[in-house]
Amino acid sequence: FMLGFVVALLMCLGGLAGLVVVIPGAIRAWRVVPAYYNLSRAALPLLTVLYFGSVVLRLDLFNQRPWLSYGLLALLSLAVLGIVVYIYREPGASQKRELAHTGVSRPEMPEIEIRQATDADLPGAGLVFARVFHQSFDLDFGPDRARNGRLLGELLKIKQPEAWVAALGESGQVVGALWLDLADPQTPTVTAPVIRPILQKYMHRFYAAYFAHLVMPNIMEVRGTPTSGYIQWVGVDPDWQGYGIGRRLVEQALKVTQAAGKHELVLHTERSNRRARRLYETSGFWNEGTFPLSPRIRYVKLF
Repeated sequence: FMLGFVVALLMCLGGLAGLVVVIPGAIRAWRVVPAYYNLSRAALPLLTVLYFGSVVLRLDLFNQRPWLSYGLLALLSLAVLGIVVYIYREPGASQKRELAHTGVSRPEMPEIEIRQATDADLPGAGLVFARVFHQSFDLDFGPDRARNGRLLGELLKIKQPEAWVAALGESGQVVGALWLDLADPQTPTVTAPVIRPILQKYMHRFYAAYFAHLVMPNIMEVRGTPTSGYIQWVGVDPDWQGYGIGRRLVEQALKVTQAAGKHELVLHTERSNRRARRLYETSGFWNEGTFPLSPRIRYVKLF
C-alpha cells in the first residue's frame, strides 16, 4: 500500500508541475497553434492529477464507476492522439500556411551574399529562425516573433563562429541563416548559467529557469563529432523562399564541412516537411533508414 501511495503522490506532483508549465504556455500560444493541440497537452497533466489525486486522497471515484474509468481512458487516448497528430503533421502544414501569406514585392533575382554571421547579422538570423520554426518557438516563447528573433539572436551569439547568413547584396538584410555545428572545441557550449540571463530578458524568471535548465541546452547541444558536421538549423525567410537561397546555404555547409576534414554531414528534418526533404535529397543526402514511425528523418551526406 505504501509503495502505491508514493507512486500516486509522485505522479500527482508531476501532473501539477506539468499544469504549471503547460497552462501559461497554452494561453500564450492559443492563437498560433491548433486548438486541439493546446487542449491535448493541457489534458494530459490534468487527467494525471485527477486520477492519481483521487488515489492520494483515497477518493473512490473510479473503482465503483466503470463508466468514469472508460471516460478517463477515452479522454487520455484523445489527448495522446492530438499530440501525435500535431507532431507528425504540423511542421509541414505550418510551412504551407506561412508561404500562403507571403506576398511582398521582390526583384526577379536578388544578389545574395553567403557569409559568416557578424554581430550585426545575428538579430536578423534569429528572426529568420523565429519565422521558419515558428511552430516550435511560438509555442515555447509566445507569438511575438520579433521578440523571439532578438532572443534567438542573442543565443546564437554563443555559437557565432558556427553561424552563417544569406544577405541581400545592397541592403545587407538577412534573408537566410545556417547554424553549422562542427564540434569545434573552441566554440562555447550552451549551459544553463550562460543562457539563463538571456532568457530572463524576455520571460518570467520561472520560465527562464525552466527553459535554461531543461529545454534549451538539449535543443542547442553539440551534435557534431570529430568525423561529422551537423546542420542544427537552416532556414530562409518565407518572404524570400523560391530563389534557391536554401540550396546555397546547404551547399555552403557542405563546403565548410568538407574543408574541416569531416567525413559526413548530418541533419534531421520533419517527415511532413516535404519541401525541405526534396532539397536535401536533390543535394545528395540520403535517408539513413530512420525508424519508419519517427516524425523526424535523419539525412546523411558522405564525402
